[in-house]
Amino acid sequence: MSNSYIVQFKPEATEDEVAKIKKDLTDSGAEITHEYNLIKGIAVKIPDTVVSTLESHPSVYHVEKDQEVKAI
Repeated sequence: MSNSYIVQFKPEATEDEVAKIKKDLTDSGAEITHEYNLIKGIAVKIPDTVVSTLESHPSVYHVEKDQEVKAI
């Protein structure tokens, strides 16, 4: 089962590196659901088993499960 995650790339990651990661993700069956402009990042639906591999990529800064946020 796939879950939605926010993947934030390192500021120094090149556009080519980001494009390669996105291509590798979609080639493996992942679905990119959003590309962010304020941060260098994407929302992507991937299996939980892929998260640790993605987190260890040298161009990835952070991977976080996408979840609803509410203001108090």
